[in-house]
Amino acid sequence: MSLLLPGWHGEVLSHGLVARRLGVLTDYQLLNGCLPEITATNESELWLLCDAQARLAERVAVAEAVRRQP
Repeated sequence: MSLLLPGWHGEVLSHGLVARRLGVLTDYQLLNGCLPEITATNESELWLLCDAQARLAERVAVAEAVRRQP
């Protein structure tokens, strides 16, 4: 699968495509909408969803850091 972003592993399944994160999400990221796995019907859709999830995970990580500040 050539279109995946760094940090994701993709494979073709009988019902479509799936991408899984190579890294681990924090509990805070998981509670705030970040997904460890994404499914799609084609590579373009999968790339867009992985991109959106990567950006979300980055923003949520910043929020998590801000939350820890006094």
